Amino acid sequence: MSLSPKMGAAYTPDSTKFSVFSEHAQKIELCLFSADEKTEKRIPLHKNEDNIWSAEVSDIRPGQKYGYRAYGEYNPEKGLFFNPHKLAVDPYCLDVSGEIKDWENDYLCVDNSLDSALYVPKSVVVEENDIRDDIKYPYLHHKPQIPWGKNSIFETHVRNFTIRNFNLPPAERGKLIAFAHPFMLEYFIDLGVNNIELMPITPTCPGRHLQRAKGQTDNWGYNPYCHFAVNPRYGTHEDLKAVINALHSRGIKLTLDVVFNHTGEYETQGYYNRALSYKLLDSPNYYLSNGDDKSNYANYTGCGNNFNLNAKGGQKILHDFLNYANALGVDGLRFDLGGDNALNQYGQFQDNGGFMQEIRYAREVLDMDIMVEPWSALGGNYSGRFAGQVKDVKEWSDRRHKLDAEFFSSHGGLQGEVATQIAGSALIDASGKSSAVIGTGRTHDGFSLVGAFEHYKDTRPNGEEGRDGSPDEYRKSSDRDELYRRAVSNAAFDILSKGIPFMRAGDERGYSSPNNNPYCIDDETVWTDWKELTPENKTLFLNIKRLNAFRQKHPIFNSIELYTGQIVQENGCKDITWLRPDKQEMTEQDWHTPYAKTLAYMLNGKSPQAGAKDDDFLIMVSGEDYYTVEYNLPEPPSGGKWNLIFDSSEHGFIKEEKVFEQGKSYCLKPFSYVIFSHRKTKEDRQKQNSELLALHQHKGAQR
Repeated sequence: MSLSPKMGAAYTPDSTKFSVFSEHAQKIELCLFSADEKTEKRIPLHKNEDNIWSAEVSDIRPGQKYGYRAYGEYNPEKGLFFNPHKLAVDPYCLDVSGEIKDWENDYLCVDNSLDSALYVPKSVVVEENDIRDDIKYPYLHHKPQIPWGKNSIFETHVRNFTIRNFNLPPAERGKLIAFAHPFMLEYFIDLGVNNIELMPITPTCPGRHLQRAKGQTDNWGYNPYCHFAVNPRYGTHEDLKAVINALHSRGIKLTLDVVFNHTGEYETQGYYNRALSYKLLDSPNYYLSNGDDKSNYANYTGCGNNFNLNAKGGQKILHDFLNYANALGVDGLRFDLGGDNALNQYGQFQDNGGFMQEIRYAREVLDMDIMVEPWSALGGNYSGRFAGQVKDVKEWSDRRHKLDAEFFSSHGGLQGEVATQIAGSALIDASGKSSAVIGTGRTHDGFSLVGAFEHYKDTRPNGEEGRDGSPDEYRKSSDRDELYRRAVSNAAFDILSKGIPFMRAGDERGYSSPNNNPYCIDDETVWTDWKELTPENKTLFLNIKRLNAFRQKHPIFNSIELYTGQIVQENGCKDITWLRPDKQEMTEQDWHTPYAKTLAYMLNGKSPQAGAKDDDFLIMVSGEDYYTVEYNLPEPPSGGKWNLIFDSSEHGFIKEEKVFEQGKSYCLKPFSYVIFSHRKTKEDRQKQNSELLALHQHKGAQR
């Protein structure tokens, strides 16, 4: 299963065909470099009617270093930046020779005659013409069939998460291949996550504001200059295949965080008018202009430019990348600043623009998981536009991870908004029935689970005088017990609310830092600590692990079908009922009580969301900082007694479940999350087992 049409360097033992797209170039040369890069051989490419320049060259071996030099008009007023003195990285190369040595030198500036080849990473020819290798990677294309609702997403950074993991061989720490190690596979399974989302792994440029004297680097990787290759800091595309194969062998998905809204080539003028690839090959086909002003890039991202997914070149890059990622076995993609991806040169959202066409293709043709941040860096929020246009596309929530921290910081007046997040966001998919929300808890972009309640924001190490980073400010905990009670409550809220649970790496181990935006930091302050867990962190880990398992076990929590508030005919109770402390159903007036900081709700195990086969549940959450609130317990929808199974004020899951008769009360302590269940009767369980047995026999007869 190879790329079609194959761009970049298509290697065979007999010859290698080099292909690159450019509509406006007048001449393009292939530049072949010796292993030590001291000699360069230039070969002219020939253009066809589709604006693809190519040449077939014999005697090429895997590992051959190369690049392109494009000739044409240099006229910034027209948005043209051709300069053959600058070497361009092949946009389709699968490996590059190294990282950028020095981003600040003048050789990378577009508007001079200095030869940039010494400072530009070289594209590398790889042997593989066909992605599929069933002998070496038998699980690569055996993608785990996990329904959306049963996904548990774990966002992680390749280096930060593994560099201090002493359970791994030294050579694998900080590298992509670490995720194929048996220790890591068992760790994910034990934790209960089944979808690993890697922060960007593509080659990246240093950020514009980084201060080399302070040792800063583009650690997060959100400034790509090549979308197909793996950052050599982490390994090669062969390592990526090994990781996907290993994860699939254990039933775990891999999602890649990808950046198609901008690149690291920045502006068209001044000091940051630098280039590595797209700008040199055909700027108008890869970058949005600022309205009708061709001399400047649109900059909705705040990073200097917007990649042009509405032009032939830009849309082709995305289309071919989708085919490549799918052929590679990648399960899903998360699009950074998806709102920016969908804008035209005038900042207007395009419902059927290049980006929307391609994610529709990814969902409907390739059947890939697609997730987007539905907003723009400069303020536009297009929540609902993606999920409403493309079936089963999921959108990140930019509110939940802030809302829950606010709630567990004793902010009043949040009952309605918290309830919306618990029961299912107003964002729905095209069918109008299920949640389209990736229920983001903590992410890389903001405080960690513990840090939100332990630190005040301090991003001064980034060198931007504290102007950067999410403005997260929450009430800090007065003692360690309260700190961890709030963290466990927050984790339970994130995992068990309607939507697809999402957590950031390190939260399960109690990672905490005052810097909530360490995009340019690469030291022990951002690395996950793999030393023996403290008692508090062990409690946190075990609760998150058990909450993940609890969610997987119960369909009422892993279903993303929205609640309707309708009566369930089987027992005459609503699918979800919101309760006051006196166990009466909340009225419209109750929702507008400004000082109320607690919520309670009952879930009906006979509801469609539960598959009519689950237990009943009563859940209480408190954002109170001082007062204990006494709740009278209602009758379970199916009758019977309540069993207390979880209370974050009692360190989480209860070792010996406590039974409460209906009509009794329970004291909900400050900053806590409580779960009661009413288990199915013996007759219910026997009926369910009989139905499952009949279904199994039916499927067996079909086979």
